[in-house]
Amino acid sequence: MILAIDEGTTGCTCDDEAGRFVPGEGSTAAELSRALAVHRDALSECRKCTSGHMTARPIVSLARTPRVILVGQAPGKTEIVARTPFAGRAGRTLFRWLAGAGLAEEDARRLIYIAAVTRCYPGAHPSGRGDRVPSRIEQDSCSTWLDAELRLIRPRLVIPVGGLAIRRFLAAAPLEALVGREHTVEYPGGRVSVIPLPHPSGASSWIHAPGHRELVDRAIALLSERFRALRLTSAACVLVLTLLATPTEIQGQAREPDRWLGADKAKHFIISSFVYSVSYSTLQLLRVDDPSRTTGAALGAAIAGVGKEFIDRRRGSRFSPKDLVWDGAGAILAGLLMKHTRR
Repeated sequence: MILAIDEGTTGCTCDDEAGRFVPGEGSTAAELSRALAVHRDALSECRKCTSGHMTARPIVSLARTPRVILVGQAPGKTEIVARTPFAGRAGRTLFRWLAGAGLAEEDARRLIYIAAVTRCYPGAHPSGRGDRVPSRIEQDSCSTWLDAELRLIRPRLVIPVGGLAIRRFLAAAPLEALVGREHTVEYPGGRVSVIPLPHPSGASSWIHAPGHRELVDRAIALLSERFRALRLTSAACVLVLTLLATPTEIQGQAREPDRWLGADKAKHFIISSFVYSVSYSTLQLLRVDDPSRTTGAALGAAIAGVGKEFIDRRRGSRFSPKDLVWDGAGAILAGLLMKHTRR
């Protein structure tokens, strides 16, 4: 599964006021990885919270080129020992939910940046049941780290887990009014889709209330759609750029007869099918109705096919109606697959 930044992406970079590298819009995977490495080093050294209740040993995510951020509440005792986010029983439940959305734990830890409202263990709850909820002062003190991560990663999707994390992104409301829905939120780096989940801790009884399990299932289905769209987008970008960069004919060579089968026909078929799939999935996520969605996807595939023909012409190849037939075949097959998958 591909949920990481495309390796071929390019863009501008700049430095922030402290002199640290900050990737700009469209930065490469290597640049983002380097920026997150600097960020992790700084976060690991953070000792802002010196309260006796807080164990000041921040837990950091090791994802290098993520496009998704998951935000929890705070690490617990198990995470402090393992030095890994969501390492205990709550983590097992969380990763079972993500697996239901099509992302295994190993892939999730590698491809999703796992953050938290606070990064250090807040200590046990005075009642002895569960962990203490971080104070408002602790939350505010730690918020700059999450703000920085949002600016660095500019995620396509944020998954807040639990009430504390959900309130960081969404207006206060009962969980049943928020879970199972996709929300669009403005943040300093732009706009992002937010799909909240309840806290997976056994100390929470919310999920056992009537109808709440169905809301979680609905949220998992939304995550599955989002993951699939991100996977298609990444794969399509990499494949299309690779195919377009590979010449079919060398200018000056004798032209071969325009046959129905050949490498160039395969390129047209694959490019149009991927462009159709990505366009259809994107419009579906934007809640565009089905007739317009199909029309938009077909238009995208047609533009890609004609564009490929123009590129071939500039390389010395002839115009080929057969190529356009293969473009249509790829779009039709992708359309049938998308309709079948949707059901």
